[in-house]
Amino acid sequence: MTPAGPRFPLRRPIPHTIIPGAVIADRKRVLIADADNTLYSWVDYIVPSLEAMVDALARVTGFSRSDIASSMRKVFEKFNTNEYAFVLQEADIFADLRKDFARFQETVINPSRYAFNRARERYLQPYPGVRKTLRHLVNQGIKIFVLSDAPSFSAEQRLKRLEIAPYVSALYALKTYPLPRSVHLDQAILNRMKVGYYRSQVGKVVEMDHAFEKPNPEGLGQLLRRERIRPGQAVLVGDNPKKDIVVAQACSVADVWARYGTAIAPEMRSRLSFYSAPSVQRRNVAAEGEAQVVPAHTIDRFDQLLELGLF
Repeated sequence: MTPAGPRFPLRRPIPHTIIPGAVIADRKRVLIADADNTLYSWVDYIVPSLEAMVDALARVTGFSRSDIASSMRKVFEKFNTNEYAFVLQEADIFADLRKDFARFQETVINPSRYAFNRARERYLQPYPGVRKTLRHLVNQGIKIFVLSDAPSFSAEQRLKRLEIAPYVSALYALKTYPLPRSVHLDQAILNRMKVGYYRSQVGKVVEMDHAFEKPNPEGLGQLLRRERIRPGQAVLVGDNPKKDIVVAQACSVADVWARYGTAIAPEMRSRLSFYSAPSVQRRNVAAEGEAQVVPAHTIDRFDQLLELGLF
């Protein structure tokens, strides 16, 4: 259960206007970044990837897209994520087909996974300036941490595919979902897990209890304590004012609102709702332009971090 209130005192933020070359006496040595819709557009990647997957499933099974999506939504809601990798092993609609699991693997899982992966390769891209900015900060001696509410496995895989993992000293994310029964797992996946195929170049991965999901500030507090970071040394950037900005201010960390991460087309939000349970969608996607919490700094491109004069 998430604690009712933060253990860290809230501070009153001072709005800041970007002034190129502005000098701030207290230079920061640490950047803590949210991941989804801050480093990359999670919505623009997950929607076409799920659509490609469901289209492939409809072709090979004969089930309707709406029935497939409805069954998948229930699984996503159960595991609190739209990226549960074993959704086909759990969705009720495929129960009869799974009785011959080897055939199910060959004729259903493999083609749909191929369709998802092809779409992911095309649409999972960092926002403009992300790699360049992270590289510049690391070269200046700034340490980079990622604080994500995604399952650790999914978050790490995205950092790896985006080719930004080498810049990240540590990823703090929520505990990953459990594996299904081994009889419903592709042996190739198990073999890859044994040899570390899915590991990235992130310095380390720390799994946190789900009670630490933002806006609970204990997740950020744990990161600060474990990494021995003083709040005054750090900057946190994130797209969700009600989550990212709230925890930064609760922990007295300089906050930056990545406003660009809320600029999601209504059509994409609608397409996402076809696959995502409402409770999961509310957790993953911030409302456009909504900033009831006043951020200290606001940027409209990731590389504008370098114009704030914080580092």
